[in-house]
Amino acid sequence: MIPGNRGSRLVILSASSGSGHTRAGEALEAAAADVPGISSVRHIDVLEYASALFGELYADLYKQMVSKTPSLWGWWYDKSDTPWKSEHFRVAMERFQMKPLMECLKAEKPDITICTHFLASDIVSYMLQHEKLSTRHAVVVTDLHVHAMWLCHQFERYFVPTDESSYYLRQIGFPDDRITVTGIPIHPAFSGNLDREALRRRYAVDPSVPVVLLSAGTFGMESSLVAVRALMNLQQPAQIVALCGTNADLRAEVVDATRAAPAHLKFRALPYTAAMHEWMAISTLLIGKPGGLTLSEAMASALPMILLNPIPGQEAINAASMLEQGVAVSPTDVVTLPYKVDRLLQEPHRLAGMRDRMKQLAQPRAAHTILETLLGAQRV
Repeated sequence: MIPGNRGSRLVILSASSGSGHTRAGEALEAAAADVPGISSVRHIDVLEYASALFGELYADLYKQMVSKTPSLWGWWYDKSDTPWKSEHFRVAMERFQMKPLMECLKAEKPDITICTHFLASDIVSYMLQHEKLSTRHAVVVTDLHVHAMWLCHQFERYFVPTDESSYYLRQIGFPDDRITVTGIPIHPAFSGNLDREALRRRYAVDPSVPVVLLSAGTFGMESSLVAVRALMNLQQPAQIVALCGTNADLRAEVVDATRAAPAHLKFRALPYTAAMHEWMAISTLLIGKPGGLTLSEAMASALPMILLNPIPGQEAINAASMLEQGVAVSPTDVVTLPYKVDRLLQEPHRLAGMRDRMKQLAQPRAAHTILETLLGAQRV
């Protein structure tokens, strides 16, 4: 219990190994401003509190594997997905490399610690087991499947995205009363009511022509340009908005590649935007990779997806789930991408059904639900 009426000190631990873990942490941080009973919030990237070599290797190795050797990543993902396999060796290595984080947590003395990455939850679990920290430890899983790397021994509650992931944890021995299905936390901006007509005027979007949003920055330069060139073959009128992130070279290449676009297609290449929720709100389709956060944002926006080039492992599992739910399609090759887009744009009833199903699946208040659950349990 928290003494007096002080309120809870909250620490959120994420890792900048892939953007989804960090975005989930940011979503919880933003939601905490709306939830009473929290006296302070600190969001920590745990890789900034690792040994220099470990921090650099941990982030870069993942990025290099998924971009250069995705099949190798998929092999490792499958081979390592056995509960508790090699756990002792892994945690021993992590705690040796993460001593600065352990000292940071001792100094912070958080009442509640929420981990959106398994590296963080390993360290907190170890500290709790050896009585080096006293905190209420929550683990927030940011993919649709709970990979073995997410499993730890010392925790108060797991927050998982789906009923299936909850079932999986129960089947491998986790107690039902310590698992809550909330969805994946996304920024509170996705749960607001937006004036779509005003947004279309602000962004100079023609309301009579479908908007196809391409998350180009997530594919890398070469794959993004291949997708853009493929979309030049669309038969249906469309406004194609390529979001290029912080990659200025990619943006320039997209502009150059689409100069000769046919008259019924309008291409735009945009830099990084903090208004993703607004663009999703006024779009008809999203072409992107099936990361857990992106899928959750799309569902909150009722925005059907075309899933392009999912990497083996977590993205392939995420994609299979979305296809099973009927809220996404996936081309067999980027060459058939315009075929998939044209077919959906020609079937408005099908698109409407996909949007309705996404509304049923959406959990835009997941971040608030996680915090309210933890604080509600604290008050009992």
